[in-house]
Amino acid sequence: MRPKLEILETSLVERVLDEAFSVLESTGILIESEDGFDRLRQLGLPGDQATRRVTFPRATVEHAVETAPSGFTLFDRSGQPFTELAGDRVHFVPASSALRILDRSSGVVRDADSADFVEYARVANRLTHIAYLSTAFIPKDVPSDIADGWRLYLAMASSEKPIVSGAFTADGVPRMGEMMSLLRRDRDDLAARPCSIFTCCPSTPLRWAEDAIRNLLDCAEWGIPVEVVPVMLLGMISPATTVGALVLHSAEVLSGLTVTQLVRPGTPVLFGGAPASFHMQLMTNPMTAVEALQVYCGYAQIAKHLQLPCQAYMGLSDAKFNDPQAGAETGVGMFLAALAGFNSVSGPGMLDYVNCFSLEKLVFDDELAAHAHHYMRPVEIKDDLPTRPLLDELLRENHLLTAEHTLEHWPEELYLPGPMIDRTNWDQWELQGSKDHRQRANELIDEALTDHDVEPLDPAIDAEIRRLFSSTCEESDVSLPELPG
Repeated sequence: MRPKLEILETSLVERVLDEAFSVLESTGILIESEDGFDRLRQLGLPGDQATRRVTFPRATVEHAVETAPSGFTLFDRSGQPFTELAGDRVHFVPASSALRILDRSSGVVRDADSADFVEYARVANRLTHIAYLSTAFIPKDVPSDIADGWRLYLAMASSEKPIVSGAFTADGVPRMGEMMSLLRRDRDDLAARPCSIFTCCPSTPLRWAEDAIRNLLDCAEWGIPVEVVPVMLLGMISPATTVGALVLHSAEVLSGLTVTQLVRPGTPVLFGGAPASFHMQLMTNPMTAVEALQVYCGYAQIAKHLQLPCQAYMGLSDAKFNDPQAGAETGVGMFLAALAGFNSVSGPGMLDYVNCFSLEKLVFDDELAAHAHHYMRPVEIKDDLPTRPLLDELLRENHLLTAEHTLEHWPEELYLPGPMIDRTNWDQWELQGSKDHRQRANELIDEALTDHDVEPLDPAIDAEIRRLFSSTCEESDVSLPELPG
């Protein structure tokens, strides 16, 4: 039996879903794109032309849930199976789309460039417990029109792991699909062996904005796995209460899932989210607020009730720097996410309301992920029931250090953390150089960069990808940055 967290009675899960189905069928979703509205009508959804609000018949939504897979495989850059997102398998992944980075040398928050992104991707590729990458932050040395595709390219060029990505322009997905298809035989092969998950966000309450609905439709047409991620603010644009928020959240996710299945049945969809609380005094949106964490754990149960894979923005911090608040918020989030069984947890490395990325934090969070995974191991009898023989040996020898039972089981049972967790006593710490967390983090980062051994992209593929960006750069009169060696 694996450790498990549930906060809702099964009957309440069913009532929340029943209400969400009712909201979709009666109130529906506003589609803020005329083309998107027309496309959904063509797919068979009822809609009001005057209001551009589309409704979702319960039978249509239920059928979509049935056709969506209960799990799927992500493949690496070369097309080899990498990991399975299903059941209670938990993967920790950097959060996405920060506007700035915390410079690891100066400790100053600043804009990022492509060299920073390559450094991040190379380090993340080496981390053991950060399962795969995300397009973590936005380099400011390329035009904004190509920034989404450029980040995907940098990740593909610098790492072999799969990538959580997404488009921020209406026409971004087709170009990014073309880029990824260069790693496969063709477009169908990319759908069969996906190397990325794309984030698509409805606009709470009950809306799909113009770019978002276009991206959702394009992802489904390409067969790209999607995580549908509502961004709710409890008490502002969402009910302040957990149950009310879960109804709204579920309706928005199910609207996106239904659209994908109408376009391409079998498209993988993660039941995702990024709920936050609304701070009534400061007017900020803490994603690590206690009540937001409860909503996360609640919709994980709903996803599992529907037999869908799930995603969450947890394991991050709203703090400005890597301080005690950052450690507490990140650790609590990671353990709750693991206990809830989220398949993809977007958060490591992130600070300041997902506005700032820290490579030092990512290295520390890799260690926290290891602790969460170790905690989640099944509790089983391992030659320790009956316990009397072990106790007899303990009383006879006054220790069990050399006992056969200890020698057999301690390597798996007693986890030894890496240098980011200080387990030394004071004298040992001084003997090893009295290093603080930043020094230890930067040593690990430098080691990962020194040992970086990812083969570069095939030159022909690299040239073709850069060609896809060239026209935009010519219009902006800028040159594409060269990647670090």
